Amino acid sequence: MIHVGFAETDVTPPLGAQSPGGMTVRTIKEVHDPLRAVAMVIRNDTTRIALVGLDALFITADVTSAARERIARETQIPGQNVLIGASHTHSGGPIASCFECEADPAYCKLVAERVSDAVMLANSRLHAAEIGYGIGHEPSISFNRRFLMRDGRQMTHPGKGKPDIVKPAGPIDPDVGVLAARGVGGELLGLFVNFACHLTVGSGPGFSADYVYFLRDTLRMYYRNPTLPVGFLLGAAGDVTQVDNLRTGREFGPEWGAMFGLSLGGEVAQTVGRMEWKKDVALNASKTAVNIPIRDEREEPKGPETGLGGGTVAERVYARERDLIKEERKKNPHVACEVQALRIGDMGIATNGAEFFCQLGLDIKAASPFPKTWVVSLANDWVGYVPTPSAYYAGGYEPRTARSAKLAPWAGQALVETAVAQLKKVK
Repeated sequence: MIHVGFAETDVTPPLGAQSPGGMTVRTIKEVHDPLRAVAMVIRNDTTRIALVGLDALFITADVTSAARERIARETQIPGQNVLIGASHTHSGGPIASCFECEADPAYCKLVAERVSDAVMLANSRLHAAEIGYGIGHEPSISFNRRFLMRDGRQMTHPGKGKPDIVKPAGPIDPDVGVLAARGVGGELLGLFVNFACHLTVGSGPGFSADYVYFLRDTLRMYYRNPTLPVGFLLGAAGDVTQVDNLRTGREFGPEWGAMFGLSLGGEVAQTVGRMEWKKDVALNASKTAVNIPIRDEREEPKGPETGLGGGTVAERVYARERDLIKEERKKNPHVACEVQALRIGDMGIATNGAEFFCQLGLDIKAASPFPKTWVVSLANDWVGYVPTPSAYYAGGYEPRTARSAKLAPWAGQALVETAVAQLKKVK
């Protein structure tokens, strides 16, 4: 018999803290909605695993390690069985140093404590339940943000209505992954959602979970449960956003966020309604690390003149970033990139810490031994953008060398192959 527990904790930074997610420093002086760490613990007769959805731009290896160590000590759930995924909200707290925003050690410590608190509390709430999982389909709200241009190169967010746009340079992933639990009486206990789209809709100037806030609101209203736990794990969304560069209009702000939450939440509810519920499922977990070198100056891709990542401010920021990468490479020329795999019945979950391009995530799903597979990016660590090799050489914002994009051009293929191997290991 499966036992499941849910819990959530508050990870909202203090007012006046920095918020990463842009080129320049931003300080936030209000809260639109509290940031959460939502935990789900699943136990069968032999194994326990924990999922944590964190409202944050990133999660770092140090924060993950501190949280896992405390979780293992207090609950005996092994570290490799704990998945901590950052949602990638661009209205989150200072958990990593990115461009001109610097990590706040006190906030990182708070996040590690609150994440472990959430798992410990969820573990204390374990009780008999049924598990359901399914894959929905929502193709209308996400768009690839990279485009083939008439000069043969690729550009990120070239701007709406640009005559030099030829076509999108990559795919989207319309899968809506849903993992849910219900009590023996049939009441929904909580759920997790996996979807691939940047959290850049925005809900105002304050700290916010971005469209995940509206997703939670939609599902809590639909299920008539104002405290329903709703965790979110980001798919392979490195080149996917809510912006449709091929149509007019502006896909930003609270109204668009509400629409996004309604569309995604409606598909989640339909997927839950179609689920087959299971009283027992196999559980398994594994993780490994693949060492990938930090690229050197000879592998520096050309930066964009226009579009996202271009302009005077960007040139200033990237000049500093290149110096920081040189110093990092001297200290340690390789990055140990964690790849984790979890099994929940007939569903597999593959994770990495990259802002992973969508096509790479689709490749993992296509090669997976599981009939249903989630790819979770920005999980357990942050290693920067990992584009496809063609995108790396074609240009645009994402490949440009910085702390946010520093790995060798073949990193994506290495992470795909390692993820598939880990999924086969837990099957």
